Amino acid sequence: MAVRLKLGSYEPVESDPLDRSSIGYFPRMTEAEAWEAGRGVWRMSTEKIGRQKFALIVAEGRVRAVGEITGFTVHDDRVALEGRPLAEGHPVRDAYLGKKDPVATGSQNPVGYCDLPEEQQFVQRACGCGCGQLSDRDFLPGHDVRAMQQYVRTYFDASPRKFLDWVDGQLTAAASLGGRHKWPGNLMSPEMFNEDGRLKWPEPATTDNANGENRRKASSAGTEVTHGQ
Repeated sequence: MAVRLKLGSYEPVESDPLDRSSIGYFPRMTEAEAWEAGRGVWRMSTEKIGRQKFALIVAEGRVRAVGEITGFTVHDDRVALEGRPLAEGHPVRDAYLGKKDPVATGSQNPVGYCDLPEEQQFVQRACGCGCGQLSDRDFLPGHDVRAMQQYVRTYFDASPRKFLDWVDGQLTAAASLGGRHKWPGNLMSPEMFNEDGRLKWPEPATTDNANGENRRKASSAGTEVTHGQ
C-alpha cells in the first residue's frame, strides 16, 4: 500500500515543526516543493505509516509529487515523513504524477491509503526466517515464531529456558557495564557485538553421537545475527 496526502491551500506559517515558512499548495509548484509541503505534518498511525513504501502528494485533485518513504518523525500528535521525491523514469512516479487522485473515497480526511500495482516489485522482500518466500513485512504470518524456534534449537539445545537465561545474563551484564545500544531498554553493551554491529550469539549446540551429550562447538559458518536498532 501507499499513503496519499492531500494538500490544502497555500498559507504562511510560523513555528512549523519542519522549519517551513509556508504550507499548502500553490500553482506551478515543483515536485520538490510539493514533496516538502506534503510530507508533514499529519495525524496518522505510526504503525501503519511504517509499512508504507511510497507517498502520493495530492492537491486540487491531481498527484503533484510521488516520493519514497525512508522513515518518519513524530511531532507531538502528528507525523512527518522522511524520504525523497522519485526521479523521472521510476515506474511508480511515472504512473501517477499528474494523474487524478487514486483515493476516491469521498472522505474529507487528507490522509488515505491505496494499493498501487506498480509498487509491488519494490515492497516485496524475502521473509526473515529464510524460507525463500516473499512478503511485504519482515516475516510471513507465523514465520517469526519459526525463526525463533530454529535459533533456540541451534544455539540453546532446543531449550527455551536456556535461551531466556542467556538473554537475562546479557541484560544483567549490560546493565552493570552501562550499555549504549538501544536494544532492549538501551541496555546492550559494546562487548556483546562484533565490529560490524552484529550480535554475538553463543556457539551452536551439536550432538556428539559417541556419548549422546550436547556440547558447544564453534561454527565454521559463523554464529551472528544482525542487531536490530
